Amino acid sequence: MSNSKYSVLFMRDDRDVTRYRVSPFWLKMFIFVQIFLLLCATGGIFMGVRGVKRNVDLRTENKSLEQRLVDAEVRLERLGNMEKILQSYDPAELQSLLAAATSELEREKEGEAVDLNRIFTRVDTQMVSVENLQARVASRKMTVSFDLNNLQSARAAAGQATLALVKKDGGTLMAKTNASDLGFQIQRFKRIQTTFSLPDGVEQKDVFGLRLEIKGSDGEVVFAETYPLYHILA
Repeated sequence: MSNSKYSVLFMRDDRDVTRYRVSPFWLKMFIFVQIFLLLCATGGIFMGVRGVKRNVDLRTENKSLEQRLVDAEVRLERLGNMEKILQSYDPAELQSLLAAATSELEREKEGEAVDLNRIFTRVDTQMVSVENLQARVASRKMTVSFDLNNLQSARAAAGQATLALVKKDGGTLMAKTNASDLGFQIQRFKRIQTTFSLPDGVEQKDVFGLRLEIKGSDGEVVFAETYPLYHILA
C-alpha cells in the first residue's frame, strides 16, 4: 500500500486512452502549491488595496499641508506689509488710533446683544404641524425638506414658509429660497422641498441651525421653531 499511486486517464475520440500514474505525494504537492499561490494572490491584492488607500490619504494630507503653507505665506506677507506701514507712522498717533478703534468696537459689541428669545421662541397655533425635517449640504448648497400637515379638518390651509440660517454667534441670515417652493395650499398633507446657496462668507461649520417660520394666508405666524443642524442633517 505504501507504493500505491493514482491513475489519471485522458480520453479522446481520435486516440487511444492515455494513462498516467501519479504518486500521492506529487498530487498533494500540487494541491499545496495551488493553495499557496491562492494565498499569495489574496495577500498581494490586500497589500495593493492598502497601498492605494494609503497613497490617496497621503496625497490628501499633502494637499492640505500645501494649502496651509500657502495660507501661512499669505498671512506672513500681510504681516510684513503691515509692519512696513506701521514703521512709516508716528507711534503716538498709532496708539491714539488704536485706543479709539478699541472703544468703538466695544460699543458695537454691547449694542449687538443676541436676542435668544427671538431665535428660539417656538410658535404653534395647532393649525399646521411639521414632521421629518431634514437638511443636506453639498457644494455650498443646502437642500431642506419636511412634511407639512394641515391640522384643520374643516378647511384647507394656505400660506408661506420661510427659512433662516442661525449662525453660531447668534446672528441670523434669511435663506434666499424660491418662494414657490415654500408656498402651500393643502387640504391634508404636502411634502415641501427647496434648495438654496449658502450666503457668501458662510460655511457649514458656521451654521448652528435653521429657523423655520410658517405664515398663514393673513400673514400671521402660525408655526415657528429653530432646529439645530446636527439634529436634522441627513
